[in-house]
Amino acid sequence: MVYQKLPAVARVLGMDSLREQVVAQLRESILSGALPAGTKLRERAISEQLGVSRVPVREALMVLEAELLVEIVPRSGAVVTTLTRDEVQELFEVREVLEPLAARLAARHRTAADLEALGERCSAAHEAIHAGDDRAGASANADFHALLAGASGSGLLVSIMAPLQLRMERLFRRTIRGRAVELAEDHERLVEALRRRDEASAALLAQLHVTQTRAPSLALFED
Repeated sequence: MVYQKLPAVARVLGMDSLREQVVAQLRESILSGALPAGTKLRERAISEQLGVSRVPVREALMVLEAELLVEIVPRSGAVVTTLTRDEVQELFEVREVLEPLAARLAARHRTAADLEALGERCSAAHEAIHAGDDRAGASANADFHALLAGASGSGLLVSIMAPLQLRMERLFRRTIRGRAVELAEDHERLVEALRRRDEASAALLAQLHVTQTRAPSLALFED
């Protein structure tokens, strides 16, 4: 894997900024599959290619470990984690419970700003479809679900769902191809239910959205 050297301005902003830059680049490489599961992430190689010291690289790997994208193995180093079929199954089981609740509460509590933000993500998804940009499409998809949780008005629900977002985006990067139009249309119907403050329809649409994507997503993963 060849990393993109960080611009000079990033290298003079301080250690926190450097760490964030390294995290962003490694995270994107993992989510996109440029760094496949099982890839060993060697501090020295990364620091040399990015043009930074090993300290921000080491700290970045710790951040990615907390995000479950990397596993740091004692005396061995960091390795990109595998998204397994069992983990995907578990993710869907949790989503099937939480997302209809988020949609129901969002229909009750959403604001005009929430509707605007969700609509923008729908537009971004369509732009990605026309451009054939799976990365942008998966990102718009993940953002939509995060915004839906935020529109629920429940800080507790947001805090529960927040740790799922990166795993959802990692999944979406792999499953969005061939289904982007269907997913975007599901989201648009859900926004219309929120606009009408139709709690029952919003919850049902969210549930169907998750359950109908479960089987085709699981089919892409092997034990």
